Amino acid sequence: MISHDDRREAESQIARLIYSYFYRLDERDLEAVAAFFEDAAWHISPERATHGKAEKLAWLRENTPAHDAYLGPHLIGNVLVDVTDDGRTATSLSYFIVSQLVDGPGIHVAARGRYADSFALRNGQWRFTERRVHVDRR
Repeated sequence: MISHDDRREAESQIARLIYSYFYRLDERDLEAVAAFFEDAAWHISPERATHGKAEKLAWLRENTPAHDAYLGPHLIGNVLVDVTDDGRTATSLSYFIVSQLVDGPGIHVAARGRYADSFALRNGQWRFTERRVHVDRR
């Protein structure tokens, strides 16, 4: 059973991993973004998934110009991390809002939704194993 302190440390490391992903995405560092999914599945929709760094990078390169409005800045919130009792895997839920500056006053919400993530502790570091993106359509 994982100790209380180790659980809190794992939660902190996983939250940092989630935030780091978005900093890299907002900087358009596509290589770094893809590296977060080296050994993971990324489900952009129920119909489309990428597996591993190479597929994720190819998808990003193909879709980034068409989705430039969705590339930041990302605002991530309500991050809830659950670490399993053995301390080797975890899941998280979080909300996102992608804002877009527009001419004139105000900010346009380009997208909003939720992430359902899974993680594993590998060689002492937390890594994504899966991300499911749920874009709110309402």
